[in-house]
Amino acid sequence: MVTERFQMEVTAVGSDDGTHTYEIQRKWREKGKKSLVVELYPTLTASRCGSMDVSTMHLINHVQELGWGEVRIVNLYSKVFSEKPKVSELAEDSSNLSYIEEILEEPDIKEYDIIIAWGNTLTTHTQTIHAKADLLAMMKGKGLVKQVKCIVTDNLKTEGVHPLYLGLRHSKDVWKLKPYPLEKALQDLKGGEKKATKESEAVKKKKGAKKDVPEDKEQT
Repeated sequence: MVTERFQMEVTAVGSDDGTHTYEIQRKWREKGKKSLVVELYPTLTASRCGSMDVSTMHLINHVQELGWGEVRIVNLYSKVFSEKPKVSELAEDSSNLSYIEEILEEPDIKEYDIIIAWGNTLTTHTQTIHAKADLLAMMKGKGLVKQVKCIVTDNLKTEGVHPLYLGLRHSKDVWKLKPYPLEKALQDLKGGEKKATKESEAVKKKKGAKKDVPEDKEQT
């Protein structure tokens, strides 16, 4: 007969009004690799940190394979959403970026696996492109490129996949870590920024042209 005990310590940081969650940290073992996982947006307020969303549930189910004893989850956006947000609801979040920067400057940060797991949606959304580029550039500037990784499986080679997708499509696979192509991702994002800017300018010009055209008046 075997008796096992698993105890998890949960810590959350959020805004006073509960509208933003900056980090949820789960620690269950003193020994073991630490990880900083960057996802898209939070679904739990700090006051509900004892609950577990589906994405985190899938992640925790595979931490033994990944060798982690602690997971710190942050996001590109800190605003809490109970369902998939509209693009218009995703705004610049400088306070969130500053919070993540503080983590990246902690003395033991080079002991962490830094995981890009924000998924592959919003690839043409200007603000999301900016947020990704800013964060990757920050990691590069702080000399953390070698620690930046992503989760893959033998049946999934796509980089930066979100834990929810992994859990729904590859829950039975063994999850592994591979280096995240940070330099290439930055180049692609810069190209995306230029394209998004040109498209935005084109839309503005088109709208301006419509305003300049006088409305046809009915002839009587």
